Amino acid sequence: MTRAWAIAAVLGTSAPALADTPATTVGNGDVVAPDHPITVTVPGERSANDLELIGGMAGVGLLVTGLGVFYHLDSRSTSNTISAEAPTSLPWTDADQAQYDHAHSLAVHAGICYGIGGAILIGALIGWIATAPEDQHVVIRPHVTPTVAPTPGGAMLGGSWRF
Repeated sequence: MTRAWAIAAVLGTSAPALADTPATTVGNGDVVAPDHPITVTVPGERSANDLELIGGMAGVGLLVTGLGVFYHLDSRSTSNTISAEAPTSLPWTDADQAQYDHAHSLAVHAGICYGIGGAILIGALIGWIATAPEDQHVVIRPHVTPTVAPTPGGAMLGGSWRF
C-alpha cells in the first residue's frame, strides 16, 4: 500500500481508493491536472512608438519650461537693477524706462513658456495614463504524462510535464 501512495504522489494523482478508507488527494493533484488550468497575469507592455511619443513630449515640455526659468531669472536680474527698494535719488530716465520694459518683456516670455511647457507636460502625463496597456491573462493548461519502464529487478517510474 505504501508503494501505491508514493506512485500517486509522484504522478500527482489521487491515491488508490481502498474499500475501508475514503479516497484522498496526494500531492498537488488538483494543481497540475489538465482540467485545472493555471492562470497567470502578465503586465502589458507599451509599444516603442508610445514610449517615443510620450518621452518626446515630456522632453519638449521640460525644455520649454527650462526656457521659462531662464527668462524668469533674466527678468529678475534686470528688474533688480532698477528696483524701487534702493532709491538712487536720481530722476527716471529713458534708459531706466527701456530697462524696465525689457524686464517686463522677459517676464511675459517666462509666463508664456511656463504655460506652454506645463501644458505639454500635462499632455504627456495624460498620454502616459491614457495609453497604459492592460494586463493580459494567460491560461496554461498543463499535460502530465506518467512513464513506467521495466528495469532489471524492478521498474522505473517517471513523468513529464508539458505547458
